[in-house]
Amino acid sequence: MTDRDWASVFSETFHAPVSAVQARIWAQVLGDEYPASLDTYSYVTYSDLERAAEELTVPAGGVLADVACGRGGPGLWLASRLGTRLIGLDIADTAVAAASDRARALGLDTMAEYRVATFEETGLADASVDGAVSFDALLFSPDKAAAIRELARVLRVGARLVVTTFDYHRQPVGRPFQVADHRPLLEAAGFSVLAYEATRDWREHLERIDGLLFESVEELAAESGQDADELRAGLEEMHATTACMTRRVLFVAELTGLPENG
Repeated sequence: MTDRDWASVFSETFHAPVSAVQARIWAQVLGDEYPASLDTYSYVTYSDLERAAEELTVPAGGVLADVACGRGGPGLWLASRLGTRLIGLDIADTAVAAASDRARALGLDTMAEYRVATFEETGLADASVDGAVSFDALLFSPDKAAAIRELARVLRVGARLVVTTFDYHRQPVGRPFQVADHRPLLEAAGFSVLAYEATRDWREHLERIDGLLFESVEELAAESGQDADELRAGLEEMHATTACMTRRVLFVAELTGLPENG
């Protein structure tokens, strides 16, 4: 496990303007699958979003939670598509501020609210949410079992959870403790796993993005004002982390009931 303060890391990340260089690289790699207008900070694709929209069972006017919402784009896209209310949660106060600004700019602030929270402590009431999503963020939870138990607690029985995250075959340096398979944790928390699938071309996408980021270090440094060597070191750590991954997985899980001791 790492002692890194991820709240500070991501607060700094989301305080900075959206990187035009990174957006160009993601668009180059993902092509038409890249949701450019959503200002994502993940590997989420239109296919991921469409799959989430198909799998979620949130009724019109119900509550969708977007956990680790970042700047809010994917959650707002889904809430608008499904006609639901939205609660966005993120560890970074700057992400919450950016997401709130985004909702306001889109005229969606009456149906969306944002709060600083963690996977393990959402601050939401028991059985208060009709569906939840999270894209490429669960890996930053230091306790995956606790995070999944918390999601089970706030979801209503019968509600669905749609997540993209990563399974690991060894522990990466500089990241929280990872797991090889999330299904046992989901089942122990009272979920029935309806789908658990590696996303298409995930490793090719990550490796191509890594390569293009390395090629663009000087441009990224000029854009952000950061030191090029520090950026390069961060990219090397990210590349090493990718090598520890078994798969990027999209899972769909339905809450069938909390364990008796839950």
